[in-house]
Amino acid sequence: MGRFVLRRTESGREKIAQVLGDASLGGVRSCILNYMRFAPKERFCFDFFVYEGSGGADLICEGSGAPADGKSPQNGGANGNAGKGGCLQGSGGAETAAGRIPGDFAEEVRAIDPEAKVFSFPRIDRHPLAAMRALRRAFRDGGYAAVHAHMTTLSALVLPAAKAAGVPVRICHAHSSFDRQSDHCFAKAALRPFAAIFATHRMACGKLAAESLYRKKADEAFILPNAVDLSRFACAAPAILPQDFSPAALPQGSASAAPAQGLPPALPQNIRLLLFAGRFVPQKNLFFLLDAFAAALPLRPMALALLGDGPQKEALRAHAKMRGIEKSVLFLPPQDPAPWYAAADALVLPSLYEGMPVVAAEAQAAGIACLFSDKVTREADICGGAKFLPLDTEIWAQAMAGGLPPKADNAAKLAAAHFDIRTEAARLTDFYAAALAEALR
Repeated sequence: MGRFVLRRTESGREKIAQVLGDASLGGVRSCILNYMRFAPKERFCFDFFVYEGSGGADLICEGSGAPADGKSPQNGGANGNAGKGGCLQGSGGAETAAGRIPGDFAEEVRAIDPEAKVFSFPRIDRHPLAAMRALRRAFRDGGYAAVHAHMTTLSALVLPAAKAAGVPVRICHAHSSFDRQSDHCFAKAALRPFAAIFATHRMACGKLAAESLYRKKADEAFILPNAVDLSRFACAAPAILPQDFSPAALPQGSASAAPAQGLPPALPQNIRLLLFAGRFVPQKNLFFLLDAFAAALPLRPMALALLGDGPQKEALRAHAKMRGIEKSVLFLPPQDPAPWYAAADALVLPSLYEGMPVVAAEAQAAGIACLFSDKVTREADICGGAKFLPLDTEIWAQAMAGGLPPKADNAAKLAAAHFDIRTEAARLTDFYAAALAEALR
């Protein structure tokens, strides 16, 4: 193995490897891109490492860690083809042995910083040895100043590769908490003691996430909130609902409702709009949400918008139809959520577990009410006034149909709590600079 050498981009910036894994993870992806978008660009360039078929656009070769065209990762070509050693590559989407790699994530990254690169590597939960070998070579050949692992417990497999490559700064970042109800809870519990063994620094999105992953060393974690662009969410114009969406009318005999505020003209003013934004996965507990919404619908006129995508999408559509509420449930593809927060009366998040959900900060930046499950960290109530509800359909139905606070201007409270991305992004780059200076002293 060659000797580690710190390398820079063509413009002379030091490089940070952001190891994301699954680029489809909505909250984590959104958080990291927010920080990249607003971080000062003078000193650091962020490269991303994602799973094969998950948005990669440049190249990692399992056998060599170098692009098939012979260039090293720091100068990686965008148009090479698969070579020896299990290479995979795409540029805005490319054919590979595993199918087509979507290019939207890579395109979004390059729109923020044209020098940034996105590399794909084997799924570390399925092919750990191949993934660690690919990462070790890519980190070494790329000469990264830091590896920032955003994979929570799976950082236990990423950071040894970074240490073996000689990377001086290695960060383990906890983005969520977990308990026995969490998916893969036993595997996560087994990996937890090893997640930060090879880290030089611990980081977390909040105190609960830090305590869940680092236990007795939680106080050592640098808390980096899932900050958002406050002005974007506070000032967005409300979305216009599709013309073919007409939620069910108020049932006969039900009490009339007060007009909802801030709704687009396409939705009658006496209909409350509830919003979920995120992935359609078991963690988000969306079948429960549909059941609770079905129980709430007879109480007042409402519509439920589900913004996102995921493996449960078609099953959720079928469940809504089975419950007879399909005319009042709107499925929205992934898109800018800001106009939908502006149109909504409340965010609903009945998750089985969370760290510090990005959508909580976004919704409060938009000033709307928040209904969370009692499994969500209380840190999510940044501005005060959020409701934390047990996972009982009748309790949720009453909360969704009951009184909600008016929209509020929360900018000052969010900024004071470190949720203004403009200041927090600078705080992150200052952290990188201080950590690197200490490591190279």
